[in-house]
Order: sequence, then structure tokens, then C-alpha cells
Amino acid sequence: MRRLPTFGWAFLVSIWAGLVGGAVIREPSVDLVPLYAVTCQLIGLVVAYWTMRERDDILESVHRPGRVGMFIIVLFFVMVPLSTIFALWLGATSIPGVATQWLSYLVGLGSALYVAFAGGFDRAWEEYT
Repeated sequence: MRRLPTFGWAFLVSIWAGLVGGAVIREPSVDLVPLYAVTCQLIGLVVAYWTMRERDDILESVHRPGRVGMFIIVLFFVMVPLSTIFALWLGATSIPGVATQWLSYLVGLGSALYVAFAGGFDRAWEEYT
């Protein structure tokens, strides 16, 4: 697939990653909310673009909207429980608490990208349809 459409899909995915990551990671200050959201979006953009370029055949299928939906669901259901557990266990705004919430964002982002764009969606589609 060409680079511009791949970038467009990666940008769409990164918006969701920024929204979820910026909303779920508990910041020590309200002033950091935009910074966290933009940082989550930029990380999501780089990783999503790299994933989609490595597997550029994945975007040739007709299931692109389903992949984005799967990405959102997996990101949310992996990241929210992990970050909540870490926030409750280590404190929401302590340095270890915030660091582990960022780690949960990276785990959620990696899981969501794998499931949606690196083969997980295809296995689910073949199994259940």
C-alpha cells in the first residue's frame, strides 16, 4: 500500500491511542493532560505506522474499519484494567504509579496493534465468520 493511505490509517489509530492513553493515565497535575494525550498520540502514530508498513498487505483487505474497531476495544480493555491496578497499588500520581501506567499504555498499544494489524484480527475473522 502507498505511504499516504498507510499514514492516514496510522493517524486515525493514533488519535484513539492518544484519547485513551491521555484519559486513562492519571497525571500528577491537570496541566499535564494535554501533554500526556499528545505524547500518547505521537507514540501511537510512530508505532502504528511502523506496524502497518511492516504488514502493508493487511490494509489491502476490506476489513479496515473492523480492524480499527478491534484496535479500540483491545486497547481499552487491556490498558484500563492494567493502569487501574497499578494506580491503586502504587498510587495514582506517585512516580512508580505513573511510570507503570505508562507501561500499561505501551502494553495495551502493543496488544491492540498486534490483534488489529498483525494477524489477530485475521485469525478471529476466519474462526468466527
